Amino acid sequence: MRQIRKIVSRIVGDLKGIALAFALFLLYYLMMNAVFHAFCPLLAATGIPCAGCGLTRAVIFLSRGEIGRAFSINPSLFLILFFLLYCGYFRYIKGEKVKGFSVALGVLVTGMLMVYGYRMYLYFPDKAPCVYKYDNLASRWIPGYRQWMLELLRTIRSWRMA
Repeated sequence: MRQIRKIVSRIVGDLKGIALAFALFLLYYLMMNAVFHAFCPLLAATGIPCAGCGLTRAVIFLSRGEIGRAFSINPSLFLILFFLLYCGYFRYIKGEKVKGFSVALGVLVTGMLMVYGYRMYLYFPDKAPCVYKYDNLASRWIPGYRQWMLELLRTIRSWRMA
């Protein structure tokens, strides 16, 4: 029972420590969705999805028990969950610094980038969540960007047809 109190105390302390960050994150989320109808800054700015695009939907599917759908939306979710479990074990269960944190973080980032590259190769620009967002800031502000991207998208589609 005493061990559980220590674990809960560590979790509560960490949650208090990130309360402001969470509030700012929520404000960012609401503003981005209201203005750009997108959460991802890369997607809003360039129209190109990032490595994290689809994670929110994947979490929702996972919370419903739809593991296959969660994996199909963004397999990186499972890398992130493994990383969080690894860090949580050391931080909350053992009550010590995370051993090999930099290595674990490097593995997570490398894995996410590999998944991102694979997904972009297979699905961009037409299959969610790797869909090109035509209404982006670069298309509005950078002369020739829209035309350049349209040509790039045509080229990608023609490669897929061949």
